[in-house]
Amino acid sequence: MSEKAMNKFAKILSYIFDGTLISIPLIVIICLATVDNTAKALGWAFLYLTFAMIIPSIYIHTLFRKKVINDLHIPDKEDRIKPLIITIVSNVAGLSILYVLKAPLFLKAMSLIIIISTFVLGTITYFWKVSMHTAWITFIVVTFNVLFGKLMLLLVPLIPIVGWARVRIKRHTVNQVISGSIISFLTSFLVYFSYGFINF
Repeated sequence: MSEKAMNKFAKILSYIFDGTLISIPLIVIICLATVDNTAKALGWAFLYLTFAMIIPSIYIHTLFRKKVINDLHIPDKEDRIKPLIITIVSNVAGLSILYVLKAPLFLKAMSLIIIISTFVLGTITYFWKVSMHTAWITFIVVTFNVLFGKLMLLLVPLIPIVGWARVRIKRHTVNQVISGSIISFLTSFLVYFSYGFINF
């Protein structure tokens, strides 16, 4: 594969695994796996996605349209602070509603993971541009392993593949993609463990 082709492939991977559009089918799958009633599962998925993805995405796209940022992936760490704050606030509101409406426990755990991870990553981002892409894909890989079992270990290679893509297009250093993954793994593991979804 030529250098140009590799760069194009890396960019495609970055867009696929940026956690936006691909979150929709993944969250739907998770809700269908945790809720017996299909209609209710889709309702919970819509509610979760509204606060976890849709509201933050609308805010980021608004910034992009107003030319406050020039890239939807927000490569400049200084520009990431406000979107991260909005993401945290939106997810806190979403988690509160999930508790009030007595949502499935697994969705509450996922929401808490997003809040904690975003806060930690956002704090670090103020000083150092840690990778949100590898943080997101690590969260998904851990979540699918917890929910569907050891067969989902087959997804683990996605983490270094996404990390490679981010380094390849020079959006992050190796340390930044590794750090994003480690933070996400630890947060996901500890929250799922505290909620009783991981047992030894």
